[in-house]
Amino acid sequence: MVKVSDNLSDIKKIFVDFRAAKFNFEIRAENDVFLPEYKGSTFRGVFGHIFKDVMCISHTGECSSCSFDKVCMFKKIFDSPPPANSQKLRNYSAVPHPYIIEPPLDQKNFYKKDEIIKFSLILIGQAISLFPYFAYSFGLAGKKGIGRQKKGKFIITKIINDKDGELLYYYKNDELKSIDDTYSIEDFIPENKSENFSVSLRFITPTRIMFNEKLVSEPEFHMYVRNALRRISNLNFFHCVNLNDKDSKKSTSNNDYLPELELDFNHYIEKSMSVNSKKSLKWYSLDRYSNRQKTHMKLSGFIGDLSFEKVPFEYLWIIKLGELVHIGKNTTFGHGQYSITSIL
Repeated sequence: MVKVSDNLSDIKKIFVDFRAAKFNFEIRAENDVFLPEYKGSTFRGVFGHIFKDVMCISHTGECSSCSFDKVCMFKKIFDSPPPANSQKLRNYSAVPHPYIIEPPLDQKNFYKKDEIIKFSLILIGQAISLFPYFAYSFGLAGKKGIGRQKKGKFIITKIINDKDGELLYYYKNDELKSIDDTYSIEDFIPENKSENFSVSLRFITPTRIMFNEKLVSEPEFHMYVRNALRRISNLNFFHCVNLNDKDSKKSTSNNDYLPELELDFNHYIEKSMSVNSKKSLKWYSLDRYSNRQKTHMKLSGFIGDLSFEKVPFEYLWIIKLGELVHIGKNTTFGHGQYSITSIL
């Protein structure tokens, strides 16, 4: 394979199949709703149970003994195992999940009846086609209740396509439109090339980055780059690349179809080592009990401001795309969300 470094035209070829969609939900409280300060765990937990019921085709609820596990869409979305014949991440039990729930970011615990609550859903690649099932599951969640003792009822009033602002659902019409305009790699690669830039990022939700098998509380630029590149590359490979498109992919001995071009990770990592960073971060402590896994999950991570100076231009598309797909662990809960506050 041809290793690619900063040739942006080749980056476009590698990510030619990449697609992502962001859906902005508005829900209206049907009664008083009590929610925790950080709501990612609540939204993800309630949605997970209902999505499983909606998608289950065996109607047994027992995933471990199900004979439909090879075609189960719930398993593909929630467990995301790597294909049996894939050489990439073959030692991992799961690959990055193709969805992200961005919870309400306010720190309110109490919402009055008729108050509007906003959150977002991001779907990547093949998961975009399941958008109607996601919307339906969130609708059922509103009927069953969320928050304290699951007493908080809500209805979906609007769903808006983040890309073009199109209204995909309005409760008075009760009609869900299909999404036509999605994000592609073209949306993240700048038209004008410059030498270097400085960028400031604000990490909004707890971010868990691992380096040398340890959690990092104050990441350097090369740690950020390693994590972002790995996540972006795996999302593209496992959820976006059409493995049956033999015209644009190269056949290998294990019957996978891989891009003829490949990112040169070493190039990006080596050049990132010299980039300086400024940090104003703090640690956000958080954990939850997973009913599905029957264990406590550590969800703590850093939040705050992180700036990088004199960054080579070839990293800009990574930073901009990472803003959409998040970085780090537990992104399905909305973790690893950051916003670009300035680029100079």
